[in-house]
Amino acid sequence: MLAAFAAGFVLGPIREFLLVPAMGRIGALLVELPLLLLFCAWIAPRIIRRFAVRARLAMGLCALALLLVLEFLAGVALRGWDLAEWLADFATPPGLLTLAAYAVFAWLPARG
Repeated sequence: MLAAFAAGFVLGPIREFLLVPAMGRIGALLVELPLLLLFCAWIAPRIIRRFAVRARLAMGLCALALLLVLEFLAGVALRGWDLAEWLADFATPPGLLTLAAYAVFAWLPARG
């Protein structure tokens, strides 16, 4: 799922620097998240076929764990957050939307 991380790495700055100022954080997420999830839905089956992955849900959960680590490190590096601030962000409406997208991201490889 490194391709998904790369897509997020490209779309993240577009969201933060162009979309958030124009439409707010929730609006920007509502533009970015469907694009990322559609890309993940497209790439996951190809990765599964290419590498003959059998433990699909485990693949999704491992990808989610890696994503969470990378997201936390980005929050520390770019926003100066500590663990408590990063976790508290998930209690906001944009954070809840992000959590829902994370759940879909982890599930996508399991869908077949």
